[in-house]
Amino acid sequence: MGSILNARFSPRLFAIALVAFAAATFLMVVVPSSSRVDNKSKTLQPPTLANANRPVSATGEVGGAPMEGAVAATGKTEVTAEDEEEADNVASKIGSLLSWKPAAWTPKDDDEAEAEDTESEPESEPESEPVPVMPPQCSDPYRQPGFLHIPKTYELNVQWIPYFETDFLDIPEPSSARYPTDKPVKFTEGGPPTDVINRSPHKWHKDLVNYTKLLRRLQRFVQDKNSDRFDLKDEHKDLISRMNWAHNRRVLILGDSIDRFMIKFFCSDLGSQAEITNHPEYGGQHTTMSCHVPIMNFTMYHWHVASLYTYRPDWFWLPHVKYVAFEERFEKLFQPVFHKIIGMNGQSPDLILFQSGLWDERVFREAGRVEDGDLELPADQKKKKYDQLSKVGLGRGGRQLVWSELVFFKSRMEKLIKLIRDRFGADTPLMYRALTARKESASMDLAGINMDRVTRALVTKHGIEIFEWSRMGAAFSPMYMDYMHIGQGPLSYTWSNMLFYYLFRATGGVEYNGTIVRFPDSVKQYVFDGDGVSGAPTIQVKKNPDTSVDKFWAECHEYNVHWGGR
Repeated sequence: MGSILNARFSPRLFAIALVAFAAATFLMVVVPSSSRVDNKSKTLQPPTLANANRPVSATGEVGGAPMEGAVAATGKTEVTAEDEEEADNVASKIGSLLSWKPAAWTPKDDDEAEAEDTESEPESEPESEPVPVMPPQCSDPYRQPGFLHIPKTYELNVQWIPYFETDFLDIPEPSSARYPTDKPVKFTEGGPPTDVINRSPHKWHKDLVNYTKLLRRLQRFVQDKNSDRFDLKDEHKDLISRMNWAHNRRVLILGDSIDRFMIKFFCSDLGSQAEITNHPEYGGQHTTMSCHVPIMNFTMYHWHVASLYTYRPDWFWLPHVKYVAFEERFEKLFQPVFHKIIGMNGQSPDLILFQSGLWDERVFREAGRVEDGDLELPADQKKKKYDQLSKVGLGRGGRQLVWSELVFFKSRMEKLIKLIRDRFGADTPLMYRALTARKESASMDLAGINMDRVTRALVTKHGIEIFEWSRMGAAFSPMYMDYMHIGQGPLSYTWSNMLFYYLFRATGGVEYNGTIVRFPDSVKQYVFDGDGVSGAPTIQVKKNPDTSVDKFWAECHEYNVHWGGR
């Protein structure tokens, strides 16, 4: 059978052999054709060893090139007189059964075939570069699947439990999972075991809250000369040594009210108050806001992005928002406070988060209303229509974006990314804060999902990592303070934990498997330098600390640029 399927076997010979076999079987007539087969056998050479295992196409091509001696299908019938006579003799004995004639074939010139085979030799493929192996400390626990552990007794202990780093998948089978059994299954409300907790990301927000409280206590002691002696306990010394790196840092967040509330909650938890920094005539809280923690000289700024629209249309729903296009907002609103968010490197913040989506939903919806002629409706009809639409969230009716809206959003988001990098440098630590869903997420979130997917694709293209906090809060409806905004509590603490995980990395710290492997250079002792405090910890402060956030961010950056899937 192998010879029959040989790529160079002649269809003519196969047909003649078939005729001979049929005649011998039914009419007991032997057709003497063996001598002719012998004469042709020299043309039925097997394929060369080099091509033995290569895929062969229907046209005799190997690896995309014709094989030596391949048959060319011409669509013509070409049979010799000898063949015609033999076929007619057999056909006269077995009737119409043998009226079929084989397809023609055209043998190639041996020299031509040899030359073509030589030309088709595959070029040696260049050796692929080895895939870089990710150092274990570069594994981002917040990009892994996991479990948000929220203790009932003390919410500041909220913690993300990544399944990979904690070896969750290798936990032994509990007796309750065994089969068969006749025992009832009971589940307790206990949390993860201590070893799992200790191998999960550090609870930075809890440390920050306790650290600022301790600093204020020390401040009161130093300022009051009549105070009793204050001795630091070991846990105080450890806390000071652990959090000293966070002094003098700057974080910039470009976004909407979701981000603004997180900053307000963060500031409140640390005993400070966020302040609007622009005159109300330009939009009040929809402009810029600062959270400054003086006792740490730590500043976090919010720059409000009022959608990616290119101008302020007449139908814009907030009259106090004077500028809409982000290009204008950068010049008119952000530039005056630019100097306040520059970190110790003198060029950029230590970390930047950005996103746009919520206001874009509203812009696309309002533009659609204008196109539908809603502005021309009588007041009672307009109210009736909007009341119906409001039941599905901001009146969008739960529709996806149309293709032209997607393309518009993509183009504008790409320009925003380029503008941020032009202003702060291409290597500044920059993250996309993935879009959140509403409290009761359904079709009303379709447009947001559309835009989130577009931005995920863009940031992957431009080498930007993703701040996946929105996934942590998905479906935690009781923790929302209204239909859209996540409230203060475990989810806002998680936001802070994540923010400081990335800030720690950007400033030179390394955390792995719940262990702090390397601290950033300390830029200053805690605010009082231990003056008047018994047992103050000794903290080595470099005269010229390394503030190269771009260098530290790059250590793990290439391993964490991926869109994440949704």
